[in-house]
Amino acid sequence: MLDRTTAYGLDFVFPRGDQVVGASLRRHGEFARVELDFLVEMAGGAGALIDVGANIGAIALPFARAKPDWKVICIEAHRGLHGVLAANALLNGLHNTEVHHAAAGPVRGIVEFPTLSLEEKANFGTLGFSANTGRTEAVRMLTLDEIAPEDTALIKIDVEGFETEVLKGAARLLQARKAIWLAEATIQHPKTAAEVIATLLGNGYRVYWFYAPFVTPQSEKDTPTNAGVGDANVVALPPGVENVWGLTEVSGPDDRRPPNIQAYPYLARYGYS
Repeated sequence: MLDRTTAYGLDFVFPRGDQVVGASLRRHGEFARVELDFLVEMAGGAGALIDVGANIGAIALPFARAKPDWKVICIEAHRGLHGVLAANALLNGLHNTEVHHAAAGPVRGIVEFPTLSLEEKANFGTLGFSANTGRTEAVRMLTLDEIAPEDTALIKIDVEGFETEVLKGAARLLQARKAIWLAEATIQHPKTAAEVIATLLGNGYRVYWFYAPFVTPQSEKDTPTNAGVGDANVVALPPGVENVWGLTEVSGPDDRRPPNIQAYPYLARYGYS
């Protein structure tokens, strides 16, 4: 069963039993607002954003609203979440959004992806190839290189430990060194995080730590009691793009994310100290 709420001035439908993304939008009016703000602020006059693992559109759709001259390409492998994402884009008249039911990976093909009924009570944001749901569903796999337009300037990847495989299908994009990358790099998948950092550094990018709380102390609805919980990521900036957010640089693949709030000075604008 689906529920409905408003956030960022948009209408969202979401699985009623979703414990994180949908719940955050309903209770707090935001989810990963820091990631959204970073992408919006780094976006130029026009271009394309690719959101790999777009879920129900909690980041992609507010971005599409804020940047109507941009094309927003959403990739979501879970059939049910893809349907909800497409409905949310249509519900809000975001016609600059393109939604693909697919997984991104190293090659084109058909793969088995773990699935879960939208009727379940779960954290749907953790669905990925490593998830143990007890059943799978065939889904198309595509590569970023085949789907990315020439003006792709921002790429967000959140695929629960499959990030390295996504990058294997993005050799052209990586070597072009034009886009800004935002990729999940968590302690739950340390090998993947190290591989992602090594790949980005090896292709000539400057790489930085980026922490994004799920909800912030300045949320529009209820004040969160767990405002420190969130996702660890890395940002990769191509040559010529300034580190205007004052991000802490990653020294190498074996570097570990700083645990202290002082390493993320941009969080001060959201009420952290």
